[in-house]
Amino acid sequence: MLQKNLRFIGNLLIVSVLSVIIVNISSLPVYIYLITANWFTLLVSFSLYAVIIVFLYNIYKTTAELRQFDFRPWRTRLNKRALLLMVIGAVIIVALAFGYAKLTAVWHITESGNERALGLLLRKNPVAMTLDAVIFGPIAEELSFRGFFFSYVLSDQYLDREYQAATIVINGLLFGYLHSGNSLVPLAYYTLFGMVLGTIYLLSKHDIRVNSVTHMLANLGILWLVPS
Repeated sequence: MLQKNLRFIGNLLIVSVLSVIIVNISSLPVYIYLITANWFTLLVSFSLYAVIIVFLYNIYKTTAELRQFDFRPWRTRLNKRALLLMVIGAVIIVALAFGYAKLTAVWHITESGNERALGLLLRKNPVAMTLDAVIFGPIAEELSFRGFFFSYVLSDQYLDREYQAATIVINGLLFGYLHSGNSLVPLAYYTLFGMVLGTIYLLSKHDIRVNSVTHMLANLGILWLVPS
């Protein structure tokens, strides 16, 4: 049992490092139109995003197959349960965002570096950043943070609820840290954000499409409904 737990912890450490590298690579398109935004740079950026998403999906699929981790292919038909999970997950995340916005306003909490950068980019390139935040970003993040991460850690030897819960928490903390840095309240918010998505992924029986759409709907709701 001890040896099994040590392997599990080792898997978590390895996949956390790999996920950070993959997420940084998948953010490259943003830096292209951060420098200058015109029709050419946007075309290059979104074309690169498409290539990255295909690459991330293949990494996810290959990892799942090698580690005997069940996952749902793109062409599998979505059922009512999947649709319900999308809506519930998005509503919970938007509600968290509302609470976070109110809390930061009342306590005068300084926004995180990620939020400042996102706000600047939205003002500078609203169309490009909206597409990034609502479509490309969520797909890329879910393939790396949930698909690759969970399929690497939760092989057929680690399907017990204790391992699943630990994976959700660690995955959420990593997601939170990469979106907030060392700011405590933003860290708590983004960690809960990530934990909701991790839970949705397991409840949907590893359907990355459910997670991607949930993340898209949540980001769209946050952009439209949550005061900045």
